[in-house]
Amino acid sequence: MSLILILEDNRPMAEAAAETLTAAGFEALTALSVAEAIIAVQERRPDLVLTEYLVAESTGLDFLEKLKHLDNPPPVIMATGLGEEDAMAHALALGAWSYVLKTENYLRELPALAGRFLAETGARKKERERERLLGRRSAQNELAGWLAHNFKNILAASLGYLNLINFKNPDQNQAKREEYLTESRQSQQTAIELLERLIRLTEAEAETETERFTVAEVLEEAWSTAGQAVLASAERQSPERLAQMENLLKKVVLMNAVRRLPPITFVRSDLTAVFLSLLQNSLEAVLNMDDPRILVAGEAQNQRLELTVRDNGRGMSAEVARQAREPLFSTKGEVGVGLGLSLADALVERHGGSLEIKSEPGAGATVRITLPL
Repeated sequence: MSLILILEDNRPMAEAAAETLTAAGFEALTALSVAEAIIAVQERRPDLVLTEYLVAESTGLDFLEKLKHLDNPPPVIMATGLGEEDAMAHALALGAWSYVLKTENYLRELPALAGRFLAETGARKKERERERLLGRRSAQNELAGWLAHNFKNILAASLGYLNLINFKNPDQNQAKREEYLTESRQSQQTAIELLERLIRLTEAEAETETERFTVAEVLEEAWSTAGQAVLASAERQSPERLAQMENLLKKVVLMNAVRRLPPITFVRSDLTAVFLSLLQNSLEAVLNMDDPRILVAGEAQNQRLELTVRDNGRGMSAEVARQAREPLFSTKGEVGVGLGLSLADALVERHGGSLEIKSEPGAGATVRITLPL
């Protein structure tokens, strides 16, 4: 039996509507104020809410505004008198499912209207569930492909180095064996770090252990780690590639414009991870530029930290910039693993902040972050 909540400050009208719906086979519940209706939604989880436009000293619009802050709110139908149709545009904009006019036949037509709206909500729920399942399957397939591509290559490299160690060959140099073993361990360490980033991307809650530190010292730490990551990746390719990357990195200028910021209290590891993700992307974008530069600037005021990371790299198209924060989407083609910007975005969002990307091909990229402290 479907439960319908009636929000109406006129008690006789509310009871008449409830009696009409009950007689038609529905379960009806009444609320005489917005506050009472919100409690009923949270405790009883109605299948449909029928609300009056004017409710005591409040309105149905206030009710819709409060519903936006609840998880999985029920569909809402707003009832209004003649001459109030303009208000319905505001109701629909706030998320109302539909609206009905309270004509002289309103009560008599109410059961049929409720049945029709419930049928529509049921059909929409099924469609949303179908889309959700399709999305989960698509994500599952994408993740499986990503894992196969990245971990297969890493583990194959590790196994390859181990297979090069031949204890049956007395002529094999011990130093060479140790070199192979070291390379295998490095590959396994890369796999562990990749898994840690993937796990961090899917964590539901932000870390809460805060520290007192300066943004500048965290930036320098992340900058050093980003450079080491680039060199480690090049070393796995070839000694020539490593030498090339070392020369390219020496040309990159990091303009640290956050040294003047006062110490902040925040989760240090999360801010480090955000900087690391952004700096690695910027480095990849500027390494082959004539005058590679990365600027990091910021402001800390009114309990908010605002950061800007700007590079003069190759930039991104509007479509790539739009997809850049999607998990497993890489802006670097076969070189990337697709966890950089999505990890930064996830960490920022968990702290209640925002991340904005602006970029054009050939014009570099700018990432702006706002974090509540």
